[in-house]
Amino acid sequence: MSHRRWMLLLPLLALPVIGPAPCPSGGTHVAQQYLHAPSYVEPHTPGSGAPEEVAASDNVQSILGATPDLNRVSYVRTFLDHADAPTPRAILILVPGFLGGGGTFSPLAKQLVRKFNGNLEVWAVDRRPNLLEDRRGTAYAQQALASATTPDEVRDAIYAGTFFYLPEDDFFDTNENGEVDPPTELPDALGNPRSYVELAQDDVRFMAHWGVDTYVRDWKVLVDRAREIVGPDGLVLFGGHSMGTYWASVFAAYDFDPDPAVVDAGYSHIDGIVLLEGGGGRGPSATAPTLATYESRVADLEAPGGPPVFLGDFQGIAPPLLGPAAEIAGLAASQLPNESSIVQRTRIFSGGTLALIFGFATFDNRAILGAFIDDDLQPIGAFRGSFGFSDNGPNVFGSFAGSTFYSLRNAASNELRTWKEFDDPTLPSCPPHLVNENATSGTGCALLDNGPRPLPTATPVTWGREAEVSDLDDLIAIQTAPSNFVEWYFASGRPNLDGSYGIDSSALVAESVAATGSEGPLVLTQNSHVNVPVLCIGGSNGLAPLESSFAPYLASIATPAADQQIALLEGYAHLDVLTARHNGAVPVMTDWVNRLLVRKLLAP
Repeated sequence: MSHRRWMLLLPLLALPVIGPAPCPSGGTHVAQQYLHAPSYVEPHTPGSGAPEEVAASDNVQSILGATPDLNRVSYVRTFLDHADAPTPRAILILVPGFLGGGGTFSPLAKQLVRKFNGNLEVWAVDRRPNLLEDRRGTAYAQQALASATTPDEVRDAIYAGTFFYLPEDDFFDTNENGEVDPPTELPDALGNPRSYVELAQDDVRFMAHWGVDTYVRDWKVLVDRAREIVGPDGLVLFGGHSMGTYWASVFAAYDFDPDPAVVDAGYSHIDGIVLLEGGGGRGPSATAPTLATYESRVADLEAPGGPPVFLGDFQGIAPPLLGPAAEIAGLAASQLPNESSIVQRTRIFSGGTLALIFGFATFDNRAILGAFIDDDLQPIGAFRGSFGFSDNGPNVFGSFAGSTFYSLRNAASNELRTWKEFDDPTLPSCPPHLVNENATSGTGCALLDNGPRPLPTATPVTWGREAEVSDLDDLIAIQTAPSNFVEWYFASGRPNLDGSYGIDSSALVAESVAATGSEGPLVLTQNSHVNVPVLCIGGSNGLAPLESSFAPYLASIATPAADQQIALLEGYAHLDVLTARHNGAVPVMTDWVNRLLVRKLLAP
């Protein structure tokens, strides 16, 4: 072994990476930066300068300016910020899940960076559609809040942001003053006073070309940059949460070289894969289209009036409204936590799943966020975390879309429903409470024992004693951060088409090579050769509760069993692996990364 490698290894053997060390100011300061970098130039995208470029619509220009460049990759860098911070030995790049923004990783990222004392950084990706969010209303409200000195000024600031995104009408008197207030108008990127610019499908037809190929080439830019920083003896790790585990497996399986005779596999550029509460990718579906059908569907997506290119509705909720509403809810929860919920008095709560969850009780500004995200109250598993409970009124046990949850009701006194924090010792448990108590007096429970862990090969079920581990304050902080919690324009058209091939588009590539000599639009050909270590972490109350949750992906790659590690966190719901205050995933990940660092430094 070289002298340089021994010098790098000695600090590791002394284990300084475990546990924070004081910085010159007397504390360990974990900082975050929201960064944009030039990325893969997709020719149809505004700013490419290519003949295929699709001109930005007036609405897109109103958000981004007259000459937008959307060929950028955005990410949240979490790092140790002090003069003596080391150059990181490892960089972990993470992709969020369904409807998630990079900010969802912030609680986990901060804990990891602190644990490694700056020897590790976390870069959490924001997918391209996050560049399209019109956040003027939130920014204006935050600016007004900074100078607010009275409760009325605080309310007015939040109402101004609310009316920008969700204006009043004859039915919704949000500020309860007995009149319909006008929408808030603010200067847009072109200097014109406008309220919220909610993009239509035809505003962003260039998103027909934002699929697997574009996304993984964006992230390859980050992987290459990370390698430059950590060097050949460091680690570049790639992972994701939930649907993000599909994206991680896709990156590893991708061939980046356009020459059919040359392979430049994604996995060859990374040192390990992290799958958080998701099983990674699967093989192609039986209905994966032929090359001609694929190209026809892309043309349809690009054409005005064609199929949706982003998700406009999910369970009766419009993500382009859910995202802004979440930001306003975060502001209200932080500034006016005990007052009647502002967002509940807007139109987004009048139908769909939100009406189902919130239609029978009136919440305060803090409780409405808890009720939306908590695993006992949210019917959709992908949106569940363990943040506490509300027990100051009756809770009715029911089911929706195969999930069980509590529907909250107002108490007889009609008081606001309030939130009991995750670490409150009086959180109700079962027993002595009953799960399915009566609707007039029962509160149900936040803590429930779902029984022992079943066999590893069993059908995934929840098991173990549920844990309350996530702090609502951490969630509130994410809502209005530069990289927020919700992706407003979640690309669905092209990713869904590409997703029909899973992690293997070999048949499509073979057809394209035979017809044109090129590998074609989607080159997922290397999955069976992936041979890097894989760490899988699931939650017993989440969507990946058993070893079998990860088995299909692990069986599809060449990584030996000795380098496939699975850890299951008892009581954790789907989001808890990201948001838990004292996250059980952190020691597992710390040990795994340290072992990989030692192995790499010991390699000949």
